[in-house]
Amino acid sequence: MTNIHEPAQLTNMRLGLATMMRCQEAPAGSPRMGLLYGPSGYGKSVAAATIAARFNAAYVVARSTWTQKSMLRAIAMDLGITHLGRTADDMLDQVIHQLQVAPQPVIIDETDYVVHRKNVEIIRDIHDHGGVPVMLIGEEALPAKLKDWERFDNRILVATPAQPSSMSDACLLRDYYCPRVAVADDLVDAIVRATKGVTRRIVTNLQNVQSEAMSNGLTAIDRATWGHRPFSTGDIPIRRAA
Repeated sequence: MTNIHEPAQLTNMRLGLATMMRCQEAPAGSPRMGLLYGPSGYGKSVAAATIAARFNAAYVVARSTWTQKSMLRAIAMDLGITHLGRTADDMLDQVIHQLQVAPQPVIIDETDYVVHRKNVEIIRDIHDHGGVPVMLIGEEALPAKLKDWERFDNRILVATPAQPSSMSDACLLRDYYCPRVAVADDLVDAIVRATKGVTRRIVTNLQNVQSEAMSNGLTAIDRATWGHRPFSTGDIPIRRAA
């Protein structure tokens, strides 16, 4: 689910935008680092991309193979730095200088991949010396992981837990993803309950409902019409030995 044009009224988009706004409005010299964290599938990455577009932020998505240089290269390139230094120190200096000259917030998605000492200290350096808000997006354990580094942890201004999708969120998603079929509220409610509010799974089921309805020549569908057909919940079937 990567479409940044999804409705911005979604709860986690509002929470993410409010988190960045607090960091943006914090006085110079005070902590300006924010976290948005929560389980996979809650729409955090879509929220992050929306926040980046709204605040003209540098936005990078961490990878499991990232080294110090990998992370700095990605940030530098997103900031528009074309002639990169040879060493990590050189690139860090370039990133900090660019942020001082042309301030932009920095957003790092999938931060869990880079939570080890050297990369955490680089993020702290960017925050302290670049003088810009830094927002980290990650899984539910991210705040606990960052507490291992006190000098980093005390720079966090606001840590916002992402929320499961509400019925209101699901109806917005329904209106966005099901333009060809009228999906009744009771069917949307059943999807929210079955998926425990995981946004990605709600979207998958809404798309499945529209496809199924259209293949049967329906322009509207409710819970009764859906019947006993299963919902996609992400659970992996386990076959028991005979």
